[in-house]
Amino acid sequence: MIEVIAEILRGPVFLAGETLHCRITLINKSTNENDATYNQGTPEKISWASVQLHCQRYVNEQKVNLQQQQNSSAKSNDSLATNVDIVPLDSTALIATKGETGQTVYTSKPCVLFCDLILQPGETRMFSYSETISTHVPPTFRGNYVKYSYKLTIGTQRVNHPTTLIRVPFRVLVVPDLDKYIRQDKVAIASSQPGTTVDNPFVCPNRTEIDSLTTALDALQILTSRTHQHVYNVTNNRGRVCRFTLFKNNLKLGEDILGILDFDHTDVPCVQYTVTLQSEEILNPHYRRKSSQLANATSYTRQSEFCLSTFQTYLSLSIPLSCTPTFSIDLVSLRWKLHFEFVISKTPRGSLLTNNDPSKSTAWSPPNSMDVESMTWDLPIKILPTNPYFANNVAKVSCTTVAII
Repeated sequence: MIEVIAEILRGPVFLAGETLHCRITLINKSTNENDATYNQGTPEKISWASVQLHCQRYVNEQKVNLQQQQNSSAKSNDSLATNVDIVPLDSTALIATKGETGQTVYTSKPCVLFCDLILQPGETRMFSYSETISTHVPPTFRGNYVKYSYKLTIGTQRVNHPTTLIRVPFRVLVVPDLDKYIRQDKVAIASSQPGTTVDNPFVCPNRTEIDSLTTALDALQILTSRTHQHVYNVTNNRGRVCRFTLFKNNLKLGEDILGILDFDHTDVPCVQYTVTLQSEEILNPHYRRKSSQLANATSYTRQSEFCLSTFQTYLSLSIPLSCTPTFSIDLVSLRWKLHFEFVISKTPRGSLLTNNDPSKSTAWSPPNSMDVESMTWDLPIKILPTNPYFANNVAKVSCTTVAII
């Protein structure tokens, strides 16, 4: 028997446009005489091995109407895919999506690792594979309407054995308008080469190629840099309830949302507030089963405080690294917002008793009951990807798959 180990290097999270590197190790385990596959002095022969990346889209057919699904009659013949699939013996071609449900929305060009490989008993052979992920792909996403899942598939076949498909899942984050920044880098590199009339002092003269990861991280730094504070007056028909200051609207995964809530000099007394970080999965109206379908909201971190007679307080909400950043494609879009819930008093704020004599104290007793009402307010924000090295720390998928063929 032959053990195949497929390992994605550096971790399972990548930015679109980045190059994925994988190491494939094959070990001839036929060294035990009790093994039925052991033939003393006979090496193992593998006919071929090939690698390919692909992205599968899974839709909730009860809520999503895709016309092309109606023509998918062959889908019932496929079984649910796992990390290791066995296909018929007479199949000698790599079909990376064999056994997968859903629709394939992205595939890379297949790469042949080897043909007619012979492994002696106990021998180990390693192969390297690299592929640049396209920038025009959807991100990894698990929503209520649609899901996008990425996998690296290795197809291999021993002589006189069925073809085996080995899959390694990974996660893709998409930086918006990354192509624009890559073009700018190409122009900067070209202008720094010898013989050109314009030299850019900010470009390293030894740099001759585009590093997509560096370009993407630079783009994220530009998009999420703090330019100025955003101040919002939250009001209702009776006047101002709160003044909210947000330090920046564009944030990265793993960052903290920082803000200030100011209840001083307001017209409506606020008793309690709650701020929730929420995402909204919005299905394109063209693909909805019912016109009344609403956006699917998901709540994440939350902060709640009582604020009666509070002049000022601070907001700090963390953005989980496992979330999907803001994106928009033809089928679905994902948007983020801060959902505010205010519990406000219907009666005017009573004036507190004051005493000018510092040697005496003044006690204020709150009322036993208050006539209150609630109001909500949504503030849209934009969440962008982060450095994939950080996202690797919370990745729930394994970047290694082991199979016996």
